[in-house]
Amino acid sequence: MAEFDLALLAYGLIVGLVAGSAGGLLAGLAGLGGGLIYVPIFYALMPGEHETLSLQIMSSMVAVFITSLFSARAHWRLGHVQMPAFRQLIPGLMLGAGIGLWSTLRIPEAMLLLALGLLDGWVAWDYGRKYVQKAESVSLFTWSGPIGYVSGTLGIGGGAMLAPLLRRMLPLREAVGTTALCGAVMALTAVLLNIAIERQWAGLLAEQETFLVAAWLGIVIVLPFSTRLAARLHAKHPEAVLRPALRLLFAGLSALLLLAAVVAGLSN
Repeated sequence: MAEFDLALLAYGLIVGLVAGSAGGLLAGLAGLGGGLIYVPIFYALMPGEHETLSLQIMSSMVAVFITSLFSARAHWRLGHVQMPAFRQLIPGLMLGAGIGLWSTLRIPEAMLLLALGLLDGWVAWDYGRKYVQKAESVSLFTWSGPIGYVSGTLGIGGGAMLAPLLRRMLPLREAVGTTALCGAVMALTAVLLNIAIERQWAGLLAEQETFLVAAWLGIVIVLPFSTRLAARLHAKHPEAVLRPALRLLFAGLSALLLLAAVVAGLSN
């Protein structure tokens, strides 16, 4: 292997370790697959120039699968997964995410950054609200397709929308655990479906093969520790403590992504 490739491998590994630490904590605490962290990190740190965010979003979906799998495993052991809700959600989530990920090949970068920023802003606002749990208060099957499509388009695990939706029916811990399992299955299906039906993905992934393999490896290495820590923190601290912290985090991410969208729009 050439020296340049070794340097790129090391760089990708470092990026993955940082991303996995942040994404794992976010997954365990908020029920997110890490996409709201992974997409900005891949956008800022992936080598080379790209006309759209499609490669960063595909890369994020792979990372989302890894992160959600570890998070779901930790929450499953703590009894935080509600299977009836999972079964209602997963068919629409898988189909919607597959279509959404494919559509990123044709959506301008600035529009995707703007959508991510607005979604973060909405999540920050939503975490400032309180919900009264009412059984069967929302139709999970009806919302699953649109949530899947937005998740695939933005490279996220769906937790930004699924967790608030499930919080209307379930305690926060169960909403987070169920969301993590949904995100793992949804992300894996979307990635495999797109690779199978769209030849363009093979070329895009080959351009960053060394960096991406190293980054995903770094995420795998650090996730067992970060997701386990997050799940324990979630079990230890009450919702009244977690919600304000999450609200502040998402507000900051929203501001940064909206700024990136403005810069990308002006440069094009």
